[in-house]
Amino acid sequence: MRKNRRAHDVVASAPRERLAGALVDQLADLVGGQAAYCVPAADRPEHFDVVAASPAQEHTGPVEESAREPVRGGGVLLVAGARRWGAKEQAALRDTAGWLAVTTDVDRLREDHARAEERFRALRGEVTAARERLAHVRDLERRRLVRAITTSTLRDLDELRRRLRGFGEHLAEGGEMARITELGTAVDDMLEDFRTVVRGVYPAMLPDKGPRAALEELAATLPHPVRFSGDLGRRVGWQIESGFYHGVAAVLNLLAGEGINRENPAVEVGFGRDEALFARLRTPIGELSAADLRAALHQDAERLAVLGGAMECSVTGGVAVVSVRLADRTTTTTTSRGEASALFQLVTDLVKQGQEAAGTGPARAGWDAVAARLVQPPRLAVVSDAGGPDSSEVDSASLLGVTVVLADGPADRALAEEVVADDGPRGSVDAVLCRVPPTSGFRAALRSDRHRVELSETASADELARRLITWAPVIAARRAIVSVRELLPGLPADHSLRWSVDRIAAEAHEITELDLLDELLGGETRLLRGVSEDAARLLGAEGTDPRSRLGLEPEANDEQVRVAAQRAAERWRAHAVRPVTGGRDASVCEVLVRTAEGLLSAGRRP
Repeated sequence: MRKNRRAHDVVASAPRERLAGALVDQLADLVGGQAAYCVPAADRPEHFDVVAASPAQEHTGPVEESAREPVRGGGVLLVAGARRWGAKEQAALRDTAGWLAVTTDVDRLREDHARAEERFRALRGEVTAARERLAHVRDLERRRLVRAITTSTLRDLDELRRRLRGFGEHLAEGGEMARITELGTAVDDMLEDFRTVVRGVYPAMLPDKGPRAALEELAATLPHPVRFSGDLGRRVGWQIESGFYHGVAAVLNLLAGEGINRENPAVEVGFGRDEALFARLRTPIGELSAADLRAALHQDAERLAVLGGAMECSVTGGVAVVSVRLADRTTTTTTSRGEASALFQLVTDLVKQGQEAAGTGPARAGWDAVAARLVQPPRLAVVSDAGGPDSSEVDSASLLGVTVVLADGPADRALAEEVVADDGPRGSVDAVLCRVPPTSGFRAALRSDRHRVELSETASADELARRLITWAPVIAARRAIVSVRELLPGLPADHSLRWSVDRIAAEAHEITELDLLDELLGGETRLLRGVSEDAARLLGAEGTDPRSRLGLEPEANDEQVRVAAQRAAERWRAHAVRPVTGGRDASVCEVLVRTAEGLLSAGRRP
């Protein structure tokens, strides 16, 4: 009979999925009555849900017990109507409660292991992508070195060979000394040129005095004058300074070299520092266009992007402006940009508080998962047919710092549920680029997901990746807030984090902007008909800096930014009170007014 078996015998023989029920059955047989294992109800902790009962019957609450034993982790083991009750039965009750706690721990550990395994697979994909980007930048650097050596040293060697041939032809004419002197001068010139190449590869001034001093040394060797201003602040790591130096040096060699003819040859270089090292190079450029600059600096811009930086080129009125930025620490894109976002910092602190509140309990894994996702780069899913997406397009998006997830069509509900899932190698995406027609189920699943997932069918991967990078801190913060709300039931009812989450979400204007921008760009809204493009630009569709939001040139000064922001606020305030403006449009106008007012003091340059 089962009553002669002990709890550990049941554990050794019962299937895992039936273990709790088997333990309760064994206890009920032993005491000759009823037994039930109950846990607090998720929605009403003062009530209990029955996990297993013997004899099996429907229960809506705890049985009327004659004895109870707490189960570690919050449950309770109950006995009622026992016909046998003595020291042996009491020991069996305690023993069974202990084994139930162990089985609960094992189940929880299995779930944690499964989640950890999914996270491992996702992180392994991140590592693979990072290795590919590093391999790409090594290849770019190799090409740069080959180009630097072959275009100067080999040219000089060819000239030296020509002169040696001429020297041999004139030996018999008695001009040996003059020719030898000329030959020596050529060798000296070649050596000096080679030293210049070496200084470009490893400038001696860089490790000693920093990027500005090294760039000033480089400028002294260029044919056109260069004027420097500004400051880069405190020194940073060698990798950062080297990457920044080579990015600016490439632009200097182009703008101050011999290849560009213009009336005013001077190049102005202004340095700055916020969360990144910053340089703006400006010079008249004649007939060249911004596209010409981008083509000439393509490889250098790619290398800078791999390091987490950016190079932007523009030409206005014949004047070229090239900006070079590189984060002042080696970190993920989300973190480096997020450090400039007050919202991101608030959410980061909130998640840390949640981790501390969870301690080492079972809820800690959930908080750790939120913290890990918070600092990961944005994830872009590219859905294509069996032929796969354009590899160059995917590479370009990856170089910008996003994680590209590839998926084959069809774009149906099943695929949508996979990409919006929190776990899985293709899950937790922030945007989807569909190269195949999405089904209505696919669209509906993305729209109904608790996280914001942008869907685009027309944008390029590069364009969508740039938008994700621009909004990365806000996207990460919004995703974390949604996930944290799901973890709050595990905290005490009076814990301060409960109202902190609501307060941050209510005051986060950036999230309101992002949600509204997504709605306007989605093309499925009737909001602000006729002026939606202007609204989208103000919300950051063309860039989140004040000048881009206000439709100004990059060189607009602070006063122009202030005036444009004031006009934008007045425009949308007036639009809100027009008789034909509906209630929803009026609410949107209030958001736009707040955005414009926030730009009044946001146009300061570094």
